[in-house]
Amino acid sequence: MTLHIVNQSPYNSTALGDCIAAFRDGDALLLIEDGVYALSGLAGEIAANPVYCLANDALARGLEVPKNVRAIDDARWVELCTEHQPIVSWFK
Repeated sequence: MTLHIVNQSPYNSTALGDCIAAFRDGDALLLIEDGVYALSGLAGEIAANPVYCLANDALARGLEVPKNVRAIDDARWVELCTEHQPIVSWFK
């Protein structure tokens, strides 16, 4: 079970698309920083896998977190990192 972390906006980066192409059953996605801009259009793409976002990053950008995305804090992020192997950061 891989934890995929995306920190780039889907509007100016291919990071999210590349990440989704690499997804497997049981993987999880965490959106951080400008990656939270993907919240609105993400629901159907990886619906069977858990999707998380940093609550403070969404709040700072004035974004509402959809019901199918779990808004988390930094402590939960650390827990996710201990629950998943490997961890892949998508940033291009």
